[in-house]
Formats: sequence, structure tokens, C-alpha cells
Amino acid sequence: MEEVERLIEKLKKYRERIERPLTKKKVKLKERYTITGDIISYKICPRQYGLYKFYGFSPSNPTQEWYGSIIHRLLKRLHTTYRIEKRIVKDEREIEKLFNLIEISMESEGRRASSPKAREKALQVIITFCKKYGEELIPKIKEAELRLLKEMDNYILYGIVDAVLNNEEYEIWDYKGMERPDPKKPSGKKKIELYKKQLFVYGYLFKERNGNYPKKGVLMFLNELLKEKGEPFLEIEFDRKETIREVEDFIREFSEIVREIEKSKEENRWELPKEIDEKVCKQCDFKFDCERFRNSL
Repeated sequence: MEEVERLIEKLKKYRERIERPLTKKKVKLKERYTITGDIISYKICPRQYGLYKFYGFSPSNPTQEWYGSIIHRLLKRLHTTYRIEKRIVKDEREIEKLFNLIEISMESEGRRASSPKAREKALQVIITFCKKYGEELIPKIKEAELRLLKEMDNYILYGIVDAVLNNEEYEIWDYKGMERPDPKKPSGKKKIELYKKQLFVYGYLFKERNGNYPKKGVLMFLNELLKEKGEPFLEIEFDRKETIREVEDFIREFSEIVREIEKSKEENRWELPKEIDEKVCKQCDFKFDCERFRNSL
């Protein structure tokens, strides 16, 4: 009986011990921030970013998301086929068969093309890519969808590089399922600058992982492939001192924007930007509840 009482007493003390807090200090977990999903989205429109990211609303017409996703998945499949079978897929029927398989997979996730026209356009982009650049680019791809991250002071900097090419020296590539923005328009110029900064982040993360910056970063605007005189490539050279300074400056700016986002979360205030692309407004799910859009009518 005494042994049972001692055991009960020990269990009681153990329970009291494990229920006692190990520390009185509150530890805030670091959140992960990406250049595309967070920084660029927030800079385009903080209000839209907050409603999607903070409140969890889903886009009513995620056509662009489907379009970009199926193109990226198929390009990765083409790279995998080359890596395993040592051949480049060129036949249009085989490309369409792979496209159909990925499309079925995406439909099981509840994601599908908004129209036959959007579907056909995505397929033609991939077919044209294979014809024009398959032989040149696919054999040089060292890694596809390379995930990179670095722990910063108050957050985790994260990014996914679409492709790392070994073209004598390393290159980082990002595919855009869109036309090249028009730099003559203020909104187009702003987008190009933001996309360049995306490469800055990827170059910085690549350097943190490998010790050196890549030779160059390349943005490929895939919808330009369907034009007779399209300009699909936008490049930045990482071996220029001016570029490295721009990268370092933007990493500091990135941290400042993260602080702005954190402040918006704490205060639950998501303001409109000073300037915004008219196209973004027209496609926004929240436009009829937006003072700026209503005033523009």
C-alpha cells in the first residue's frame, strides 16, 4: 500500500513539473516570405494581398495560376524525361499526351482551365518552346525547381528557382507564363523592375548556398514565343559590381517590406498603393468594394 502511495505521489509531482512552463519568454516563430508570393504581391496591392494571404480568400477565377502551373509542371516533366532517358521530347503528339496527363492530375486538385482557348494557348507555348529552344536549353539544365532558403533576423527568406543551367558557368532561370511587360508604360516598367528583383533574391540565395553568385539570371516570358517577333528573354549579369550592389540593397529593402507586412498584420490595416495597374484593378475580386475602383467608374 505504501508503494502505491509513493508511486501516486511521484506521478503527481511529475504532472506538476511537466505542466509548468519551461520559460516565461514568448518565442515568435519566424515566418517564411517569398519574393513572388509575398513581396511582389504586396507591392502591387497591399489590400489585395491582405485579403488573399491574411484573410484566406481564394481567387474566383484562378486562370493565370492554372496557366502558369501547367506550363511549369510540363517543363519539369520534359527535363525529367531528358535526365532519365537522355532524349529531348520533340513530337507534338507526345508533348500533348504529357500535357493531358498533367491536366488530369491538376483537375483532381480542383484546378482546371477556364476555357478551351486558355488550354490550347498553354499547349502551344510548350510545343513552341520545345521546337525553338529544347535542343539548346534542356540538356544544360542541372536542376529544376531548386528550393533555396536562408534564415534572416526576423523571417525566413525562401525561393524556388525554375531552372539552374550549367552553361560553362551557372545560370538561374525563371519562366513567366505571360507576355513581356511594356517598359514604356509605368505599370510595365514597375513590373519589370520587380521581376528583376526576383532574380536578385534568387541570385543571393544561390550565393548563400553555393558560395558564389551565378553568372547570370534570365527571365523567360513564354507567351512571347507565340509572337512573330517576340522578345522572350530578359537577362541580368551577376558578375558586375553594380548588380551586386543592387542585390545587396534590395535584400535590405526586402527586409523593410517584410516589416511593413508584419505591421499591416498587427494593425489589421491593408492600404491601397499610390499607383496601381489598371489591369490588376479590373481583374480583382474585391474591386466593387474598393473606393479607388468605384471612383474610376
